[in-house]
Amino acid sequence: EVDPKLDMYGIINVLYLKADKDMNGMISEPELADVYHGFDTNGDGHVTKSEFVTLWQSITHQNQEHAEAFFYLADLNDDNIIDSSDLNPLYNVFDTDGDGQVTAHEFAEKWVGIILEAPIAVLFERSDANKDNILTHNEFSKFFSSFDTNGDHRVTRSEFEHGWTSSGFGTSTEADTLFAALDTDHDGRITASHDLNSRFTALDVNHDHHLIILEAIKMAAYLPKPALQG
Repeated sequence: EVDPKLDMYGIINVLYLKADKDMNGMISEPELADVYHGFDTNGDGHVTKSEFVTLWQSITHQNQEHAEAFFYLADLNDDNIIDSSDLNPLYNVFDTDGDGQVTAHEFAEKWVGIILEAPIAVLFERSDANKDNILTHNEFSKFFSSFDTNGDHRVTRSEFEHGWTSSGFGTSTEADTLFAALDTDHDGRITASHDLNSRFTALDVNHDHHLIILEAIKMAAYLPKPALQG
């Protein structure tokens, strides 16, 4: 089974070489910002979803749904543009040890995390019926409904595997790992009443009865991470 993300791990190297312009093994805050400014095709100081998606697809050959997921993961304040208000905190996200600089390893490690989060971001967007960048309890109850091929409001392991792999999210092994973590009552099915209700409460860290994308992507922590070298 070929992991569709393998090409994306190669993209990390491309992005790193683009970022570390002085080749000193460190990525400064301006260097990281320049990576995203490269998507600002009209030079107006911010990156729209259309600008990002068009260029991202040309680099990665991903479909629009996946490309939009990477945009939403960078748009930290959910205002539908990437600008300095996103890039300043984004540098701190990449600086995983908090020492004020981003090493090659930190850059790669964070991008691996983003790649693992992308499928969750796609599912978030599929579930966000009114496109307001938040999920209500009812919307989250349908988080995996695109996998529910027979429409019985429950997702079996085989449906989950098929939905995960056919969406280009990753391997069946990853699907099984995530399914096992989410099937809290171990009945072989994911349902809103038995599994997703409690998950919503756990993910809703600020207790506002809504989920933003940064809360939802915490589910990616259940996915196995590839080993990094260097």
